[in-house]
Amino acid sequence: MSIRTRLLILVFAVWLPAMAGFGVLARSTYLHETQAATQHVRDLARSISLVVDSELDQRAAIAVTLGASRSLRDGALDRFYEHARRATEGSGNTVIVVDATRQVLNTRIPFGTPLPARGWIPDPPLLTGAPVATDLLKSRISGTPVLTVMAAEPGASPQRYNIGIAFGPEVIQRVLDMQKMPDGAIASVLDGQYQTVARSKDPQKWLGTRAASATVAAASNGMLDQQFESITHEGEPTVAFVARSARYGWTIAVGLPRSALDKPAIRVTVQAFLAAGILAAIGLVLALFFARLIGGPVLALSDAAGELGRDRVPAPLRTGLFEADRVGAALHAAGVRSARATDVLEQRVNEAIRQTQEAQTRLLDGQKHEAIGRLTGGLAHDLNNFLQTMSTGLQVLDRLVKEDTGRRVIEASTRALDKAATLVRQMLAFGRTQPLNPQPIDLHDFVLRCEDLMGRAVGGKVRLTADIEPGLPPLMADPTQFELALLNLVFNARDAMPEGGTVMIRGRLASATQSATLPAGRYLAVEVIDSGGGMDAEVLQRVFEPYFTTKAVGVGSGLGLPQVRAFAVQSGGAATISSQRGAGTTVSLLLPESRDPVKEAGHAAAISAEFMPLRVLFVEDDLLVSSVVVPALRAAGHTVRHCLTGDAAARTLQDGGLFDVVFTDVVMPGTMSGLDLAAWCQGNIPAMAVIVATGYTTQHIDASVKVLSKPYSIDVLLMELQYAVRVKRA
Repeated sequence: MSIRTRLLILVFAVWLPAMAGFGVLARSTYLHETQAATQHVRDLARSISLVVDSELDQRAAIAVTLGASRSLRDGALDRFYEHARRATEGSGNTVIVVDATRQVLNTRIPFGTPLPARGWIPDPPLLTGAPVATDLLKSRISGTPVLTVMAAEPGASPQRYNIGIAFGPEVIQRVLDMQKMPDGAIASVLDGQYQTVARSKDPQKWLGTRAASATVAAASNGMLDQQFESITHEGEPTVAFVARSARYGWTIAVGLPRSALDKPAIRVTVQAFLAAGILAAIGLVLALFFARLIGGPVLALSDAAGELGRDRVPAPLRTGLFEADRVGAALHAAGVRSARATDVLEQRVNEAIRQTQEAQTRLLDGQKHEAIGRLTGGLAHDLNNFLQTMSTGLQVLDRLVKEDTGRRVIEASTRALDKAATLVRQMLAFGRTQPLNPQPIDLHDFVLRCEDLMGRAVGGKVRLTADIEPGLPPLMADPTQFELALLNLVFNARDAMPEGGTVMIRGRLASATQSATLPAGRYLAVEVIDSGGGMDAEVLQRVFEPYFTTKAVGVGSGLGLPQVRAFAVQSGGAATISSQRGAGTTVSLLLPESRDPVKEAGHAAAISAEFMPLRVLFVEDDLLVSSVVVPALRAAGHTVRHCLTGDAAARTLQDGGLFDVVFTDVVMPGTMSGLDLAAWCQGNIPAMAVIVATGYTTQHIDASVKVLSKPYSIDVLLMELQYAVRVKRA
């Protein structure tokens, strides 16, 4: 078999596996891109559902807030009309009030104008529970399509009125238009009757039409987050997903055309065959080229061997092929050695031995250099990992370390300057009821810890003082929300004194007059007093109204004082304000007294008395957090097993993993959240201590579960782990 034939066989032996590899890679790439595209569509449906819920929630909040107005409660519809019209002026919203049979008020037309009967009457005629969103209807006043969020009149029994916020479908259409859609994807927002409210393609053409039958069937059968086949109104086959509004029953459908999914397959297949063809062509050209280069020197070697067989000394070869020339030289040397006798042969043998030793030395040197290179590469890789871990850890410390004075200053400065983050927290605290974690708080210690933060907040022109009555009992409140409320009040006091002044934080037992409207018990009054210009009676009556502010546009959000009142009421207390023009302002937080003492000092002392190395099951899907917390726990002497999801942690426990404590995040991917995992442990392994960590959650957390609020410090975590295990073992 010739060298050329062997080289061609070698080329095809290499090319065929490469071709198979290209095929596998093409299929893998196609499946990956298809999965990524469908996952994107699924996530997009969920995201649009959340944004639509948010838009409806905003109008529900307006309806509930207006429904609680005094003018409506007193039946003064003319005053309520003016109040509602001002509240929604310029927003595109229309406020309607209905009784059991008809509209009684509509801010779209002048007050007193005769109104038509109700266009939407539920069963029963008046809502008594949570707000609902109507289906797409035609307005009997304007004749245009309209949507309405209806809410019951708060505190009224029986219900006299329902309050609605009406708006056009263009509001939902704007939400849809802001979404970044994959190429060719079509998204629709459907009401409770599966009518199209908004659509990413030709919205006006399909407004009010019923969704495709496959989409209706999928939504009706509860196929949420499940892939199904559908056909668009334009007749194009799609892969679709539906998501359901959690509170209003609307459906969001997002479909991706089959043609868009097939494009990656065609592209990858063409690329694979093109690469395989190029590889085969290059291999064949190289095989023919090297066959020509090798064939000539081999024939020359054959001629030299023939000369040697005829007892002639062959001439040295100069073919350009190193190996062939070396063989030719050896043949030439063999002829010379044969002619020169034994002494010449001995010299050649010695020379061969020397060359062999040099080759061995070069081989050993090469192996040594290779070993050093591998060791150096491994060290560089590990050092890069260590540096990356330390860098990530330093970033996470800004969120995790809270109790240490230096870290508290960093966190407080960041929070005080980050007005956007503060506004979000205010809106969360005002707009919905967050699960609080009330704890006994020593007011003296609390004000002392916050002194640096609040001193920075008031700035150089304003002087901050404190007057805390000695011997006060601890108050019961969520420390984080209490700190936010107190900062809001200090900020407001500072802003009321642009030329400078004094802000005083005063703490004392509330008088009987202050707590007369609250449930029986003792309360602490925490007051923030400024020496600013004060307020007149009209402004004073509205300071707790959401979004009401006397500050310039862009300076105040109007959520500070409503958030303070919401926190106080949710904590079982109240918030009041008193002010006069030229005499300053006093805002009072009335918070219940704690019957339990502040436990931190005794808690820490009990734990520090004896350290126990623990076996910790750490459940956290955020790799940045786990990359810092896991080494810190291990450095403290604990054994740590890290799981990314609650499902994985439950399987580890079911498989017989032995641990002293489970430390888990609340919000995680998978079917089991951190709270689900805690409940599972209490039901299946009651002797297991469980601690959960969370930044924000609306889920109810059982009082028996210890909660660490993010960011938490490593010292606090170590202390709570020891304490939780000791309590379980007691």
